[in-house]
Amino acid sequence: MVNGQINYAKIINKYPWIIKKMQKYIISPDSDGFLCGLLVTNYLGGEIVGFYDGKIALIKNGINAKDCIFLDVDINRANIKSVGHHIVTYNKRLTHTNINYSNCIQPNVSRNFDGKNDFQRKYPFGTIHLLLGIFQEAKLINKLPKDAIWPLLFTDGVWNNLFGYTENCIEWINYLSIDNNNQILNSLFCTSHYSFYEIMLGLNDFLRMRDNFNAAGYFNDNGSYIEGGKNKRTGDKLKISNSSGTPINLIKNSSTFDIHNKEKIRIEEFITSMAKYVDWSYQTEKWHWNNFRLFKFSKGDFSKIPLNNQTYNSLMDKNPLSMAMTSGTNIEFTIETPDKLF
Repeated sequence: MVNGQINYAKIINKYPWIIKKMQKYIISPDSDGFLCGLLVTNYLGGEIVGFYDGKIALIKNGINAKDCIFLDVDINRANIKSVGHHIVTYNKRLTHTNINYSNCIQPNVSRNFDGKNDFQRKYPFGTIHLLLGIFQEAKLINKLPKDAIWPLLFTDGVWNNLFGYTENCIEWINYLSIDNNNQILNSLFCTSHYSFYEIMLGLNDFLRMRDNFNAAGYFNDNGSYIEGGKNKRTGDKLKISNSSGTPINLIKNSSTFDIHNKEKIRIEEFITSMAKYVDWSYQTEKWHWNNFRLFKFSKGDFSKIPLNNQTYNSLMDKNPLSMAMTSGTNIEFTIETPDKLF
């Protein structure tokens, strides 16, 4: 930090891989991950070679996770590069040999925020908002169109956070230098383009666009289409597993898997529609949807277990691959079992 604000130049110096061209990326399967994917494919010539949702990972066959960058995912491994934004530490006063975020660009970790003491101060934006500041510092991008405000407000519920957690958002706007006239998000977040009513209308239009792509069901492991969830707002999410962690919408080809073509088309159309708002392009050759290796993991949380120093240390003894505090009393976590990334 410099004068209490983020130092984008030092981030680039410490993590030079973040602006390196022609890298391979594994992204979260939602709007934040898709925006990050659009950013790196448009400005770095990157390739999207996989998806990770906390329960399973799909990685292009022949590619090692250690040779990829995970976006919108906080990976708890020193030998894996990642960028995330969740609260990943329960109590900063505790130390453990299995806490390994040294190769993860993480705003909450940078500010030494934990769930026990700082949950109400946690980062309220998406990974894309952080990356835009880094890419601007690297002179890769310097402006966004006016309509970029809609996906940037929608992603990770930023529009809800701005008014639901106003004090915290103002603090982070200052920390990220968004209130600086030259910062790439300043014209969208700190300059009055719209009335409150116009913002409501613009967001409503974006939400209705999203709803055009809501999934009406899914394909099970037998290839049968199971209808359900027609009214759930899933248009911005690629569904690769269900709530129990069972893979869905995948077709097995011997030892590898393809994302079912119907699901692929649904998400491609959403990404293409969202790309128009930011004036980026969906480059089909840069996004991979087939020939994946499938890694199944075990997902858990503290919904039925009290979260305290002892139970947190017991979790860290299991060396979780990733985790995120979803409240001041709960951590969702992923353990590498039955599969390991490498």
